[in-house]
Amino acid sequence: MSKSGLFYLLVFSLLAPAILTSCSGTKNNNGKPMSIGSTAEVLVVLQNDEQWENQIGQTIRKYLAADVYGLPQSEPAFKLLHIKASNFTDLFQKQRNIIIVKINPKIKNPEVTVTHDKWAAPQLIFTVTAPSPVAFAKVFTAKKNYFTEKFIAFERQRILKVFGSSLDDKIMKAIKKNFSFTLNVPSGFYVAKTEPNFMWIRHEANRYSQGIMIISVPYKDTAQFSRDKILLQIQQFQLHNIPGPTTGSYMSLDRKFLLPKDTLITDFPTHYAVEIRGLWRVEHDFMGGPFVSYTFFDKNTSHLITLFGYVYYPNHKKRDLLLQVESILYSIKFNNLNSTIKK
Repeated sequence: MSKSGLFYLLVFSLLAPAILTSCSGTKNNNGKPMSIGSTAEVLVVLQNDEQWENQIGQTIRKYLAADVYGLPQSEPAFKLLHIKASNFTDLFQKQRNIIIVKINPKIKNPEVTVTHDKWAAPQLIFTVTAPSPVAFAKVFTAKKNYFTEKFIAFERQRILKVFGSSLDDKIMKAIKKNFSFTLNVPSGFYVAKTEPNFMWIRHEANRYSQGIMIISVPYKDTAQFSRDKILLQIQQFQLHNIPGPTTGSYMSLDRKFLLPKDTLITDFPTHYAVEIRGLWRVEHDFMGGPFVSYTFFDKNTSHLITLFGYVYYPNHKKRDLLLQVESILYSIKFNNLNSTIKK
């Protein structure tokens, strides 16, 4: 077993009694034990240690351990753990996100299968079978976005399920009253400011902050979906509504340290949305952090909606906190018709 796999096994051995007790006594509706694993953690099951060091492991790390765009420091999209199939016992089978690697020279074409809740729930398992490491690398590279998107979507669903037990009904009603939709906002957040076509929702913990801005403006033309137009609109609302900690300071967006990146996505609940990732900062102060925003056309109101989420956690990793905010934005539900990007 590799050093990483051995360490992982030793940690689980020490924690096994507590974990097994909680799992054996806690089951999902389908009777399966609760899955385990930290946020965005993926367990890779290999046939031998050499596979992690050769082209197979290199390919998996290249795409799943790549840095998340828009964070001020280096953080991988997923935390990767690996283990040999011979050590893949009942305890490890409770891992939430799993990739199983099978190299079989007897088959002709690579194959990718998806399994849900096989040993625990919720659980997502990809089994990649290929005739050689080269063939594995080729099929994994071709489907890299598919693997990434499915794992992230699965993590968002899990986070929202956790939040679902402690939603703030007062905030949700306030959103519904002011807009044509609602968001699943958990307890701990509060409405910091409400203006026509604008709402600012905050969560202030001891060491970090999370926030959400909702912006609604009349739709005029498709030019409003350009990255620069969206960023300019966000900054205008920040200038007038999000003050900083010192006199004359206010929230803004950074374009010097990291250029904001826009992407047209199709997995948002509105079907189409412009996603932008980048960094925010406070003018005339030293605060800053990552943000993610989603912009789409709301058919119910004929308005352009931007959902903006951000995190402030200086000198600490921010990936998981931003994923929590992202999950809240993905929980959007419309009162009547669905909305979309106006083509």
